[in-house]
Amino acid sequence: MTVFIVQSQKPDAVATWHGQDMLLALATLELNPQLVLLGEALSHLLSGHDAQRQQRSLQKRYALMDLYDCPPPLVATEELAQQQLSTTDFVCDVQAVSYSELSQLLATSTKVLRF
Repeated sequence: MTVFIVQSQKPDAVATWHGQDMLLALATLELNPQLVLLGEALSHLLSGHDAQRQQRSLQKRYALMDLYDCPPPLVATEELAQQQLSTTDFVCDVQAVSYSELSQLLATSTKVLRF
């Protein structure tokens, strides 16, 4: 079973940081959560767009996913095209999938948390 954490808000939104806390908590329990970035959340991992809150770096905290062997974040190919981005614009590896593929993946999980 895969737990999906879907982030869709701007980096400065409180929900963004709550979602990241949940992601890291699940990762420390070795549940290997799957992060999904949609809409304004694409900027969470864009090069040169790090957000700070309470002297914490959003991108440095996301880098911890590598230590816990979490899969690369998923991004929608349609949103990349709409925002004129490519997978190389991010500070870490991301996996681009279509909305159709993403819908199928989310349908396989009993746990989808949205922030």
